[in-house]
Amino acid sequence: MDRTALDWLFSTAPQALAALVGLIFAGVAFIIDAINKESEKDESREGIAKEMKKEIHASMKLLFTLAGISIIADMLLLTLNPIEEGRCFSFQGEFDFYLLFSAIVLIINFISFWYSLWFIIKVARPGFFNDTVKRLSKELENGEIDADDYLIEWRSFDSALRSLPIFDQEERRRPLVLTNIVRKLRELRYFDQHDLHRIAQLISTRNLIAHNDEIKHVDKESFEELKKYKRKIYELKAQLSNNR
Repeated sequence: MDRTALDWLFSTAPQALAALVGLIFAGVAFIIDAINKESEKDESREGIAKEMKKEIHASMKLLFTLAGISIIADMLLLTLNPIEEGRCFSFQGEFDFYLLFSAIVLIINFISFWYSLWFIIKVARPGFFNDTVKRLSKELENGEIDADDYLIEWRSFDSALRSLPIFDQEERRRPLVLTNIVRKLRELRYFDQHDLHRIAQLISTRNLIAHNDEIKHVDKESFEELKKYKRKIYELKAQLSNNR
């Protein structure tokens, strides 16, 4: 392969890759905005949306890393190109090592382009939400409690939580999102950080059941914790009512 062909190949590749990554970044910003809007409309999507964004950010981090390595390798290859200039990549003057390095860089470029295209297909297709739900639902496969029983208990818990007199009239004009209610209880020191974490897990379980018809059972520990927190909410509600 002559110098002109190598220069064209390894100068065009980083430009094309940088342009592709830039387009992907713009597309991801649009997708994340759409995910946020959907979770605002339906709070049961909130935890799932968080996992989707976490997965997107992790994939973008890997994509930027691969693209960076590819671009640096391409620039290094162009700089150290020995063809027609009598320069060699290795200190021993062995031309074969440069060709080997060229092949490695080509493979790195191929992997970067392939991963970019795979990432686009992954996050842009309609099944991304359902795939995330199924992945998260695997933790619930070995449960003992019927999912319908969990939802019945959940409705009582949800109703009691939303009826707590901890918000003023101005705050009640806005939609009462469960996670915000729990944070408010934490701010008022009725719940601690452990309670906040455990209730977030219970909310996540409920959301997965709501979006995955294949979930038939949940673990007994979660069910018992849900009942425990429901009792705690009822006790808190009675305490707050007596103090008014």
